[in-house]
Amino acid sequence: MNVKNPAEPTLGGWLVHVLREADGTLSLEEALHVILDSMKVFFPSQSVAVILFDDDTNEARIKISRQISYTYAKEFRRKAPGPQIERLMLSQEPLLLDKRPEDRDSYQELKLEHDFTSAVLAPVVKNHRSVGYVFCDRNTGTPFSESDLVHLQVIGYLIGSLTVKFELLQERRQFSSRDDATGTLKYSSFVTALDTELKRSVTHQYPVTMALIQMPEFRKFLDVYGIDKAHEALAGLGRIIGRHTRDLDLLARYSADRLVLCFSGMAAAESGPVLSQIRKEAHAELGAGTEINVTIWVGTVVLESDEQKKQTIQKLMGSLGKALMEATRRD
Repeated sequence: MNVKNPAEPTLGGWLVHVLREADGTLSLEEALHVILDSMKVFFPSQSVAVILFDDDTNEARIKISRQISYTYAKEFRRKAPGPQIERLMLSQEPLLLDKRPEDRDSYQELKLEHDFTSAVLAPVVKNHRSVGYVFCDRNTGTPFSESDLVHLQVIGYLIGSLTVKFELLQERRQFSSRDDATGTLKYSSFVTALDTELKRSVTHQYPVTMALIQMPEFRKFLDVYGIDKAHEALAGLGRIIGRHTRDLDLLARYSADRLVLCFSGMAAAESGPVLSQIRKEAHAELGAGTEINVTIWVGTVVLESDEQKKQTIQKLMGSLGKALMEATRRD
């Protein structure tokens, strides 16, 4: 196989080409250009875009695109993901539309600049967390297939890995493991600490409870009072959680409006009442002095067996995402 040819009709050949070309790049933007330029041969489409969510505001922006006008890409803003994108992000599972959705709202949620008859979306997974998605559409020709879905999912993972690489290069200059806005752990530091905690729990045979905690009114604070007040509210949630955690527990900022918590040695019977108390205090305290009534959603996963604790962190975070979605439906 001639791996120098980016038109090689195998995913392996394309990956070898892209990894070789991207290896010498000096920025994420340059690496993304390599990927998208190669995709037009291996993965033909009407348009393609890499859309990333801002960790602070949860606002979606087009990071890079092809066959999408400069004006559209520059002005594209989505303040929060719709239901289908939210499901894609939390479950970390790709989405295939082999024909235009009949539901107009669903279609408008997914559509970018051009009308399409077929589209495929895959999450950009960084540190086992979805931070955006890759979007490809077609308006003529053969609809996307299940095979295309797998291929784009690989591309999403590749973009996520490159994002980590360039962030690590930047973080070499930084020594703090704390999120400036909330005072909690940075998510990258949390992943490392959680891996150690899970291995320790297998050795010493104790349970672990994971919780994904969302403050949906974060967006309201942001729109009404600005980013500083929104961060203050989220930091307040972190302080409330801190009253009920111990030094051996882990708390980190997961995304713009979510915190992730690991209770060491706590099963559901113990952690359930603690999380209920956290919700109660947050509802009472965080909207004080404002016109915003704060609610808190919590998705939990309890790990008791060795098999559960040895699953990949990505799978674990995907399960937490699904648990959070279930909690929002119940509320």
